Amino acid sequence: MTVMLPLEELGIVTSRSGILLLIDTGYLRLWSHDRVPEMPDGVLSDDGATATANTFVDLRIVGADAERVGQLLGMSWNPFYVYDQPPTNLELRNKLDSFVREQKLDARFEVVNPRISHRQRVDLAIKQGKGAGEIQFHGVWAAAVSGVPTATPLRVVGERGDEQNPDRWRRVIVECQPGKRYVQSHEVGLVGVDYARILIADVDVLGGWKHEESLDGMADFLFWGRDAERIAATLHAPRVGSREFGWVDLPTETATGKGIAVQEYRDKHSLKIAVDYRPHSHHWQVMRPIRESSPTESSTTEIDGEKVCNFMTTWGDGLFQVYRDIDGSGQLVQIRIEMETLPGASPS
Repeated sequence: MTVMLPLEELGIVTSRSGILLLIDTGYLRLWSHDRVPEMPDGVLSDDGATATANTFVDLRIVGADAERVGQLLGMSWNPFYVYDQPPTNLELRNKLDSFVREQKLDARFEVVNPRISHRQRVDLAIKQGKGAGEIQFHGVWAAAVSGVPTATPLRVVGERGDEQNPDRWRRVIVECQPGKRYVQSHEVGLVGVDYARILIADVDVLGGWKHEESLDGMADFLFWGRDAERIAATLHAPRVGSREFGWVDLPTETATGKGIAVQEYRDKHSLKIAVDYRPHSHHWQVMRPIRESSPTESSTTEIDGEKVCNFMTTWGDGLFQVYRDIDGSGQLVQIRIEMETLPGASPS
């Protein structure tokens, strides 16, 4: 018999658009919202790889059998679109042509110009999924759900695992109609996580998200690890918390200079530490309460007038299935993330 454990509050979300996006918080550095999708500098291995990624195109499958062929291709949750592809992808085009020829189907690729923004991909997924769906951007998966109550705070709660996983979340729920039972459950899609954290936010709040740009001109630089104490003593870095050393609330240029000095000393003496440069960005805002003291490893932060909830998966990286639970009239009761990670590779 499954024992229901008490629910713990992770935070609060609010929505003005009625659409929540569930996304790996770390991957928001790739989110371009309503702008042309671009790979930012510094993400890929070198400038050449970044330039190549920014030549990519989005493809729409058209024709009488477009949906069927898209399903056969299996390249995207939305069978009518394949996003972020090299402009000359002969292997993919040959694969489509093979299905068309062998099964006598009517379908072909059409390059979409201008490219489809990440915000448009959300709308397309919701339309395809009749209220919710999975989106892809730069090979990453996120989930979007519409029908969310607006202008009212929604609790985000978590249920812990069994005795084998007491410190991990079994599931996380956004309560849209607290206390009401759902009668149907529909799979929405996957959230792919490589940074061990998930953000639940109104999709339009993310239009102004600053992932690495300091909002106040300040930044932190922290380091930790086997040789951290030695470096801290040499460079007069104060202790920050129980295991870290470094500097907080410095002007960005000063923090950068401190970081360079630490890393040069580390490399010169072949020492082992981990380092983290943290500009006071939106990402820093949602992570700061978690890093300082949060028994649920979660936070609620106000961004652009709306509350967002950020939480650590407790499973690390993986693929997490999102469900849309509805009542008898089709109204959204809750959004549910099953946190016992699916087997398989990381999303990228």
